[in-house]
Amino acid sequence: MGLELGITGVLPGSLKGYENIVISLLVLLTSVVIAKIATIIVDRYLKNYAKKTKSNVDDMIIEVIHKPLYYVIILIGIQIAISYIFLPEKYAGFFGKLISTSLIAVVAWVVANIVDILLKEFSIKIAIRTKTTADEQAIPFLSRIVKIGIYLIALTIILSQFIDVTPIVASLGLAGFAVSFAAQNTIANIISGFLIITDRPFGKGDRIEVDRYIGEVVDIGLRTTKLRTLDNTIVLVPNSKITSVEVINYALPDLRIKLDLSIGVAYGSDIDNVKKIVLEIAKNTNLVLSDPAPGVYLRKFGESSLDFSLVVWISDFKEKANVEDMINSAIYKRFDEKGIKIPFPTRTVYMKAPPS
Repeated sequence: MGLELGITGVLPGSLKGYENIVISLLVLLTSVVIAKIATIIVDRYLKNYAKKTKSNVDDMIIEVIHKPLYYVIILIGIQIAISYIFLPEKYAGFFGKLISTSLIAVVAWVVANIVDILLKEFSIKIAIRTKTTADEQAIPFLSRIVKIGIYLIALTIILSQFIDVTPIVASLGLAGFAVSFAAQNTIANIISGFLIITDRPFGKGDRIEVDRYIGEVVDIGLRTTKLRTLDNTIVLVPNSKITSVEVINYALPDLRIKLDLSIGVAYGSDIDNVKKIVLEIAKNTNLVLSDPAPGVYLRKFGESSLDFSLVVWISDFKEKANVEDMINSAIYKRFDEKGIKIPFPTRTVYMKAPPS
């Protein structure tokens, strides 16, 4: 009321009676000026400040809120301006709801995009610490879910201005329950995918044993983990199964692996010479580690042989088959050169002549 009286005192006589319209125009003009000033502050100060920081997150957030900030201020100005115009109640209510709807939509868009930026930044940090593509699938999926949630909340608030949304909310709740029940296996796999990302029991390139499969991890997806088995077959293992059974990771705590090779020689062989030859071969074999040092042990007296065990550590579990081949081939050749016999099981059958 005081503002109207002040305006009346400065208006020329021809505008008497139009004080509210003048006030509305002044409010609109003021909102435009404030919006322009806010834009200048963002362009000249906030953006320059954000460029000086190490992170790009603040730059992206400022870029998101830049234009919406201008329109939000204008919409607020329009809302205030309309309040000074004596419109019929139904028109005033309609315009008020239209403007508030626009404001809610703009704010929802800004919040959704800021959340998307923060989740992408989070995924980058995860990607630095992991060698999986699960985060590449999980983060966009989570971002879409969060965005949909934000937009649904905004839509519910908007609709509540025009209709009673209680039945709609109840229907959505029942529909969501039905969908979640029908897709419980998929949801379980997705949750397990997030658990694998955070717990990191294995990574891409690791050789693992899960269920009845042994293979190299090719990819960790949102729902399944791909294994390349030893016979070069790709197996898709559901993530929910991985988190519910024991998993052996041959790549942890490092890539080293212990080999235990059985060697049999004939009875009467020189035990010390056998150990010397086998140790020499092991120490000269590529990829065999000197620490822990190789060891040869006489384990047992077999039915037809003295059974030794060669224990070595190799630097890479993926080379297990190659190292076994090199050591066994070298042992066979050296034993042949030194006259050390490698026995094989024999059977002596005595046949008794039938009585005459």
